[in-house]
Order: sequence, then structure tokens, then C-alpha cells
Amino acid sequence: MSADRYGLFELLDPPPGGAEQLRRRLDAASRRRRAPRGPIVAAVSAGVLALAAAVGILLDSDRDVDREPERAASLYDAPQFDRLLGRPLERDEPSVTLNDRAAKVAEIRTASEKVRIYRLE
Repeated sequence: MSADRYGLFELLDPPPGGAEQLRRRLDAASRRRRAPRGPIVAAVSAGVLALAAAVGILLDSDRDVDREPERAASLYDAPQFDRLLGRPLERDEPSVTLNDRAAKVAEIRTASEKVRIYRLE
């Protein structure tokens, strides 16, 4: 079966004794038998896994199991989430500085309690 349709490659004869040299190299390689590495790799892997499990168990036993999980206090206590969490809304009076002095702030009543308008005095 020829894959060279256009005659691009020239057919060369093998070098003299090439096949015998290849056979000798393959025979020599097959005689040099390497030690099986599978059991060694398996034993080392099992040892590393056991060590990692022991470290994990020791570090996990230091934790207090009865302790309540900590929450992100700054996020939970943020006043922006009062309405979402069902807490009563606290009205804070704004403070304004005008020309490096504290200005008096007066609230103007509106028809809606959600709308606040302030006047600087």
C-alpha cells in the first residue's frame, strides 16, 4: 500500500545490519528488568493519605463543637438591613457641618413618613 501518490519521497534501503542492531537493543532492554514501582507508589500514597487524615482530625478536634457559629457582625448589625430582618427602624438625626461648624438641623413634616426633608438653620 503506497501513500505517496505524487512521488515526493524517495524509497531508501535500510542500513546494513540495522534490523539486527534494533533487535539487540530491544533484547537488552527487555533483559534489564526494572523493579516494580507499583507497590512502592501505593505504599507512599497510603502513608501520605493517612498523615493528611491524622492532621485533619487533630486540627478538627481543637474546635469547640458546642460553640455557635460566628456570624459576620458588621453585616448583621448594619442598619440598612433592619427592614429586611424585621427589626424596628431607628431614626437617626443627621449632623451637618457648615464652614467647619456644626449647623442646626430642623426636620420639616411631610405627608409621608418615608420622606424626610431637613432645613439648615
